[in-house]
Amino acid sequence: MKRIGNIMMVVLLLVSTMGMAQGPRFRGGDGNTMQTAGKGYCYLNLTPEQEQKINDLRVKHLKEITPLRNELSEKQAHLRTLESADKPDMAAINKTIDEITSIKAKLMKARVAHRAEVSQLLTDEQRVLFNARGQKGKGMRGHRGNMRGGYGMGMGLGPCMGN
Repeated sequence: MKRIGNIMMVVLLLVSTMGMAQGPRFRGGDGNTMQTAGKGYCYLNLTPEQEQKINDLRVKHLKEITPLRNELSEKQAHLRTLESADKPDMAAINKTIDEITSIKAKLMKARVAHRAEVSQLLTDEQRVLFNARGQKGKGMRGHRGNMRGGYGMGMGLGPCMGN
């Protein structure tokens, strides 16, 4: 009886691990992060024209920040490599930290500029709601960005898609 219990536990563990590895589509999500992420402005009741303009801004913003995100990931990987050396080179570590900080500042500035551009397309009433919501619309990663320290696509980066 104990052996059957152990076998069942192992099977349950394997099934749950496989489900997590499959991602959101397996767990009930649609797996389409672009569409899911774009639903953050639904509370504003945008006109079709506003939706199109905001979508255009979002595409422009993503083209701007994607190389920065990639560079940030590379620098963070390089930092981990430097830190894991038997004799860490503190000068190189500090230089890489400064580079990471600079990239994060560029990403923050780009995000703020994007929000300002979106805000200019809104009516006064929509703008009040948009500003009151603030950074709550960053999406499913929470208010601190993703686990790697960057800011990903979130609910605040696009118009209501799929409505």
